[in-house]
Amino acid sequence: MDADRRGRVNAAGAELLDIIQGLEGIKQNNAGYRVIDEVFGSDSVDMNNVDEVLGALAPRTQVFDSNLNVIGGDQIRDDKGRINLDQIRHDDSKLSKTIPDEVNSDKDPYMKYYLYPEKYKSEEVPAQFKRAHNMGKAMQANDTEAYRRAGMPISVTDEAGSYIAKHLTKGKNAQPIRSTGFVVSGGLGSPTRSQILIPGTDKIYSEQGKDVQTEYKNVRNDELVTQLARQGFASIGNPSEMIIPPGEAMHMDHVRSLSSSIDTLGEGGWGYSDAIENRSYLDRDANVHSKLNYGIGAQHMMMREADDMRKKGEEFPARLSRQQLSDKDRVRLSDDAGIVKLITSKQTDPNVAGKRLLEYLQYANRLSR
Repeated sequence: MDADRRGRVNAAGAELLDIIQGLEGIKQNNAGYRVIDEVFGSDSVDMNNVDEVLGALAPRTQVFDSNLNVIGGDQIRDDKGRINLDQIRHDDSKLSKTIPDEVNSDKDPYMKYYLYPEKYKSEEVPAQFKRAHNMGKAMQANDTEAYRRAGMPISVTDEAGSYIAKHLTKGKNAQPIRSTGFVVSGGLGSPTRSQILIPGTDKIYSEQGKDVQTEYKNVRNDELVTQLARQGFASIGNPSEMIIPPGEAMHMDHVRSLSSSIDTLGEGGWGYSDAIENRSYLDRDANVHSKLNYGIGAQHMMMREADDMRKKGEEFPARLSRQQLSDKDRVRLSDDAGIVKLITSKQTDPNVAGKRLLEYLQYANRLSR
C-alpha cells in the first residue's frame, strides 16, 4: 500500500472509530491517534522511502461529512510541502499509565508485558507487545543501551533524518522547527544547565560565540529529529506505540543525569550529557511524574511496586504538585530513597511495610547478580 493511500486509510479509520465511540470525530481533524506501524511501513527509513514515511505521517483533512460521505482525507502540508507537527493527531488518555498512582496492569495489556517481562518468553510475546516487553526487560536490568534499542525500533539513516527535519514545522505560524524552541529542548543554553559541553569537546556551549552555537544547533536539530524518527515518534518512556508530537505532550529528556556527567564532574563523569546516546523523547507524564531524577531500573521497580500496592489496596503518597516540581530547592531522592518512600510513607502497618521492604531488597538483589 503506498503512503498516500495508507494515510487516507489511517485517517478514515481514526474518524470512524471516534464516531463509533461517540466522540464526534467528524468535527475534529485532530481527533483519534495513530501508532508506529501505521506510519512506518518497515523498520528502516532511508532516502528510498523517506517520502513515503512523511506522506503517512502527515495530518489529513476531514474524511467524512455529517452524512458519512467521503469528502477528504488529503495530506495537510504547506506550500513548501512541510508538515506541522502540532497538527498530528494524538490522544493522551490512550497512553499507558506509568505514574505510580495510576499504574494498572490488570486493565492495560501493554503494562503486563512492560512490568513483568520475566513472566513471558520473548518468542511467545505477540508482535504488538514486543516493544513493551523489550523495554521492560531493559529497564528491569537498568541497561540504558538496551533500553534505547528497545525504544527505538526504527533504523533511520542520518541523511533521511536530516531530510525529515527540513520538512517539519511547528506552531500556529508553521515555523521551521529549526527556528523554534525545539532545537534547544532539554535545556540547552539555559541558566540551570549552563555547564553543558558540546559533546566530544571541552567547549561550554553557553560560552561560545554565535557562529559556534549556530553550527551546533544546526547539527542538533537534525539529530533530534532523527532520534524522534528512530523512536517511531512514540515515547521511549511508555509501552504504548502511540505517535506523539514533540512539545507540550512529549519532552526531550536526557537519560542519565547532568550532575554526574563529564560536563559537571570532568573526567570522573560517565560521559557527555548532550551526546546523542543520552537523548530520548518521553511523554509528559513519564518525564514529569515517573522519571524525575530516577534511573530506569528504579522507575521500573517503583511501577511494579505501585501495581502490587494497588492490587492489595494500599495507599500511595501523593504525586508532586506543579509548584513542588518547579521548586529549585526540592530534595532529589536517590533511587533507593524514592522506592522506600513509595513503599512506606503512607503505610500505617509496620509489618506490611517491613515485608514489602524485604521483598524489594530480595528482588533488587536477584537483579544485581
